[in-house]
Order: sequence, then C-alpha cells, then structure tokens
Amino acid sequence: MRTELIDALLELLTRESEGFDVHRFAQDLAERAAVLVPARDAGVLVSFPAEPAEIAAGTGTARDLVRLQLELGEGPAPECLHSGSSGDGPWPRFSAACTEAGYSSVHTLPIDADGEIFGALCLFDVGGNTHPVGPRLAHAAALRLAHQRDLHQLGVRLRHLQTALDSRVVIEQAKGMLAERHKIGVDTAFEGLRRYARDHNQRVADLARAIVEGRDPVRPNDF
Repeated sequence: MRTELIDALLELLTRESEGFDVHRFAQDLAERAAVLVPARDAGVLVSFPAEPAEIAAGTGTARDLVRLQLELGEGPAPECLHSGSSGDGPWPRFSAACTEAGYSSVHTLPIDADGEIFGALCLFDVGGNTHPVGPRLAHAAALRLAHQRDLHQLGVRLRHLQTALDSRVVIEQAKGMLAERHKIGVDTAFEGLRRYARDHNQRVADLARAIVEGRDPVRPNDF
C-alpha cells in the first residue's frame, strides 16, 4: 500500500504539463482514491480557470452524484468548493439520491493547498483504517492543479505580451511607410494614424495592419 500511495502521489504531482487534460486528471484521481483509500466509489469535483464550468468525474455512480450536487446546488462537494469545508448538511435531496444509489455514507475532502480550493474529493462507503490516504491524494492533486493553473496564467500573460509586441511592431512599420509615402515626419504620421483611428472608431493597431498589408485608407489630407 505504501508503494502504491507513493506512486500515486508522484504521478499526480508530475503529470505532463504539455497537453494537460484536467478531465482525465480528475478521473485518474477518482480511480486512484477508490482503490487506495479504499472506498466503494470516489467522485471528484474540480474548478479550474481554463475550463468554462466545474468538472465532475468518478467511479461507478459517483460521477452522477457529483453532477447532481451541482444541479441541485446542495451537497458536500459544492460546499467544499465554496467554503473549504464539507459542512454537515442537511442535504435532503442529495442524501436521498445516495441512498437510492445504494451508498450508506459519503466522506468529502477539499482539494486544497495553501488556502486555494480547487474542488472536492467525495469518498462513498469508505472502508478500512486508511483514511489519511484521502487527504494526501487531495492535497497532491491541489498542488498539481495549482502548478498547472500558474502555467496557464503565465501562458495567457505571455500571449498578451506577444500581442502587444506584435501591435507595436506593425504600428512602427505603418508609421515608417506613411512618413516615406507622404514625406512627413514619423511623429506626424503617428498623429495621423491615431486621429484617423479615433475618427473611424478603429484600433490603431488594426489600422496600422491595414496600411502594412496595402489596404491604406489614410490620405495626405488626414495629416
């Protein structure tokens, strides 16, 4: 069991960053938790910045019960996601659904690290005396999700910077072209660009790109 737990923790922590699939990650977490805790079934709820909605995963009918909690707006998983604690309920509709599915209990853990909450790990019908495994898996998953979130945000910032740089380059090109074509200074060319863009409700970078691509709408009397 110790070796299996170490392998699971390492796999969760070192999951390949390139092409990271948070849906697959959540499903793997559920499958490992069900075996290692152990529990009859495990469900996972994940909230991740790159995804438009919360992700539900799980073994058996646990995935459906996680989704049901989101639909009902009640249950320990959404409570964990919003407050960091599963609370005590009551959740009459969720409890009834668990009973109907044949589960007698659910133990829910926050997927959190350093005060950041990424979701919840729901363990249905936990057995044995290995409850500490659950928190370790949840914490490892949170660390990995935090790392991937940071990479995603870094990528977004880099793309914004690249866009800004590309815009700056094309504006400089357009200024040079206008200055040469109309025999004016580059500062005058830039003022003409800005004025034309403002008067025609355009972005300066879009106008500059049109000029560089030969779709020049700016005329000498615009300066």
